[in-house]
Amino acid sequence: RMSKYTGTSDGVAKAKRPGTERFVLLCNKRWGFKNLGTWVVRDIVGKPGVPSVHGTARALDTSFGTDKASGKQAILWFVEHAAALGLEEVHDYSGLTKKGCETWGRGWRIGRGWKDWSAQDNGGSQKATWIHCELAPKYADMTGDEYEAIWRSVPKP
Repeated sequence: RMSKYTGTSDGVAKAKRPGTERFVLLCNKRWGFKNLGTWVVRDIVGKPGVPSVHGTARALDTSFGTDKASGKQAILWFVEHAAALGLEEVHDYSGLTKKGCETWGRGWRIGRGWKDWSAQDNGGSQKATWIHCELAPKYADMTGDEYEAIWRSVPKP
């Protein structure tokens, strides 16, 4: 059972990781979301010198566009089944999952739970129409078919 946040401790990846790629594809299939990107070696937006988890190839951004109902459904499903899905972090930039969080959003992290964001402490993207997720290394490294089997074993939202 996962309980510790990995962050960037597993280092920069040399290529995309198959579990991450299948996760984003499955989001696109189930909810009609759009893949905004997975593996890119860069710093966190607005934090020079602080590497993004995207560089580990375990992070992804998937857009729900104007379909806030599907965005909320997906976020809540990800968090409810985070252990099974191998998720370590989920960002709700639009605050779809809690009244009063619409401006700065909120983030969920393994071992911590939900944290409501403010102007001083936030996920870096205000009112964004996408979801940021991070997979644990073991799940990111699964083959696409292995990851999809886990996804399909979790009850649908």
